[in-house]
Amino acid sequence: MKLKSIDPDLYESCLEKYPYQSFLHSSYAGNKLKHNGWNVEYLGYFNHDDCVACCLCATFPLMKVFRYAYIPRGMVIDYKDKALLQAFVRDIKKYLKTKNVVFLEIDPNIPYQQRDKDGQIVENGLNNFQIVSNLEACGFEHLEMSQGYNPNQQCRWVSGIDLVDRTKDEIFAEFSYMTRQDIRTSKKYQVQIRELNKDELYILDEMEKQTSEHQGFEASSLSYYQELYEFYQDHVKTLYAYLDIELYKNTIQSELEKIEKSIASTKAFLEKNPNSTKKMKKLKTDEEYHQSLLKKINNMEDLKRKYGNEVPLACCLFIEYGKEIVYLIGASNYDARMFKGPYAIQWTMIQQAIDNGYSYYNFYGISGYFQPGQEGYGVFDYKRGYNAIVSEYIGNFILPVKEKTYALYKQLKSA
Repeated sequence: MKLKSIDPDLYESCLEKYPYQSFLHSSYAGNKLKHNGWNVEYLGYFNHDDCVACCLCATFPLMKVFRYAYIPRGMVIDYKDKALLQAFVRDIKKYLKTKNVVFLEIDPNIPYQQRDKDGQIVENGLNNFQIVSNLEACGFEHLEMSQGYNPNQQCRWVSGIDLVDRTKDEIFAEFSYMTRQDIRTSKKYQVQIRELNKDELYILDEMEKQTSEHQGFEASSLSYYQELYEFYQDHVKTLYAYLDIELYKNTIQSELEKIEKSIASTKAFLEKNPNSTKKMKKLKTDEEYHQSLLKKINNMEDLKRKYGNEVPLACCLFIEYGKEIVYLIGASNYDARMFKGPYAIQWTMIQQAIDNGYSYYNFYGISGYFQPGQEGYGVFDYKRGYNAIVSEYIGNFILPVKEKTYALYKQLKSA
């Protein structure tokens, strides 16, 4: 076996064979790391001409004279092949020593144990405990597997939909009742969807800032979204949902005309049959609906004064890479939440994923907490409405490369 530096194109071709490939493995992610000051190298492990493992290895200065190494989402390798894994790690460690690296960190996107959509462990389900043991046998320290959001680490908890051999009708039928209704509501109001170009990312930025103020988190910057477009190129897409006031007005007016005819017809019937309980109930229901439509007309005028003919509802940014689509960033207009813009976007994108042959729709980060009132429960519950199954990754691992220096580093860090 031989470890050697390879070019990005060869590295990308090696990635194609790997079942757990992530956009963070990609050379596009490597270019973004370079931009942020990392030294990036693509390493291949060859058995003659056959690439049996590879990785994107990024290093960054540590304690002025040393370096820290990071392999985003772990090495591209068969982690169950213990002999291969040990040989690769041994040679990576030797190589990193020559680069003055103190320690290497990895965070493989490999499921730890099978969970259901509620986050509960599946009895007798699949697990990858052996992979954890194999990594520890190679000298890796397994860091504490935590819950919650950590801005200094990649997501350890995600949820998503398996799209393999599934039709749109099958996928839709497995959504919760409320999620299906919210999607139908967005259709009823004729919510429009279009893709933003890079010059329009200010729309996402403005909406994300509003969302962060409402929900109490720190929003990303406009430059961050622009960098994603710069480095991921045609693998990034932002969908924008909006309400066309004129279309909405026509829809409400049509509904109003139908309900007024129904009310007139029911009143005419009751004049001849005043004791009809069924028709009296219908009249009451129709009149309540009529009042709600009148309120919507008044609300429509307020919306038009505030936004003009186009009311922004939601923006979602996606990364399309390998076999999956990743829902990376989402923002919505809280004041216009009744139109269900986020649901319109998600269902549009899920259908596109099926049409384009993707095997997994990754709703991405959740907190790992699954009870009401706990951190991130609302985000988890929203994604669960799409029947998104929870995945718990195996966590972060540290490989000491210069053992004595690493021990000193830990002492200094804990002091």
